[in-house]
Amino acid sequence: MNDYRSIDAVNWSTLKEMRKSPRHYLHAVQRERTDTRAMLLGRAGHTAILEPDRFLLDYVMFGGDRRAGKVWDAFAEENAGKEILKLDEYQLALEMRNAVEKHPRAVDLLSSGTAEVALQWTDEKTGLACKGRVDWTDASRRIFVDVKTAADIESAKFASAAARLGYHGQLAMYRRGLEATHGRTFDGYLIAVENKAPHDVAVFRYDEDVMYAADCEVGELLARVAQCRASGEWPGQYPGETSLYLPAWAQQDEGINGLDLMVSGQEV
Repeated sequence: MNDYRSIDAVNWSTLKEMRKSPRHYLHAVQRERTDTRAMLLGRAGHTAILEPDRFLLDYVMFGGDRRAGKVWDAFAEENAGKEILKLDEYQLALEMRNAVEKHPRAVDLLSSGTAEVALQWTDEKTGLACKGRVDWTDASRRIFVDVKTAADIESAKFASAAARLGYHGQLAMYRRGLEATHGRTFDGYLIAVENKAPHDVAVFRYDEDVMYAADCEVGELLARVAQCRASGEWPGQYPGETSLYLPAWAQQDEGINGLDLMVSGQEV
């Protein structure tokens, strides 16, 4: 994992920040990434689902109440180099794995292939070095899978969260990398599992219209990165003066409709 992180290339986790502004992208690239409990739990769930044998080797369960004190220190020293989960966290990873293993389509997608496939390629139009690490790939079937945990997999709610988080762009980026590497087209799938009981599972697939639009967006974002690198300028969302409108809920009567406030530092 550390070898992958050290590769100097554009990946989706930073490129998606360009959707907001070049300034946000540059910050994402330059900041030092710190590990969080949420990230640890996400990795644990992925590993339990995609690499169950490795999960048993790399993760251990701590039965204490606090990650502090003599008991914790002794346990951490004894399990140096392993990821330590509390009892409820360890059980959650296993419960999500068990739920995925009961979903027929998910089982079919994961019946053959390789987990955590790292890709490197050069974007043809911009010349930018790119990289991606795909959760699951089966080159023989020309498919790839991204596993997501969610609070709710009801399609409308999940679609809204997926759009906000840019899952379509992530799949488009992965597909670019796989097709550049293998010279063939690939189909991408999302396996979504709820992170609370009863851990419902769904297999989602974007239609080709969505994937085409997502691929176009990835191309535009890469072009913007190349442009900013060439100019050395990384503007924010609003480099000039911008109109600010009152939201509908804040409008008291019809007379205030359409009122715009200029973002100029003056009190209105």
